[in-house]
Amino acid sequence: MKPALPVVIKPLGPIVIEGPIDLRDHEGNPISIPPNKSPGIIKLCGCGRSLKRPFCDGTHKQPILPPSAD
Repeated sequence: MKPALPVVIKPLGPIVIEGPIDLRDHEGNPISIPPNKSPGIIKLCGCGRSLKRPFCDGTHKQPILPPSAD
């Protein structure tokens, strides 16, 4: 049996996966993993606001602004 990969779910932040994975979309098509600052660590969007979904782009660090009253 392969050892389990560590997966860390950060509150209002990314889902961090440490180790090689085979990432696929809902239809089973492979999703290429972009180069990363930390090889072997994948960060998936956990806030739903990333413009690079399914990957985290750091948008969770930005404040959520209330709608303008125009």
